[in-house]
Formats: sequence, C-alpha cells, structure tokens
Amino acid sequence: MRESWDELSTDQKALVGVLVAIDSAGKAWALRDLARSDARRIRGPKWLWTPMIATVNTAGWLAYFMVGKKR
Repeated sequence: MRESWDELSTDQKALVGVLVAIDSAGKAWALRDLARSDARRIRGPKWLWTPMIATVNTAGWLAYFMVGKKR
C-alpha cells in the first residue's frame, strides 16, 4: 500500500529527511572528489563517472568510492 506524505508520521518524515540529506551529501562529496582527483587515480574515464554519480543516486556515488577510485 502506498502512503502519501501527509499520512507519514513525524518520525517517518524525519527519517526520510535524514536519508535524503545523507544521499545529497554523498553525491556532493563524490562529485567534488572526482573533480579534484587525478585521472590516473580513477578507474575509467571521469566523463563517465560524472553522470553515473549525478543520476544513479546512492548506488552511483557508492560505486564510485567502492569501485571507481583506486586506492
């Protein structure tokens, strides 16, 4: 069953807000890191990672840090 925003409790709305903030911060951190990193330290071309991070949401920026960034 699908609930509307108005039907959510205050705690549920707060949880959604926290998750959105974490996702936004992770995306911003990944894009900033990508822009400042040398291309030799990135697996694959930077131009490919940019839309991946920007459009795939949580999975995109997590994949960048887990797979795309060389250690």
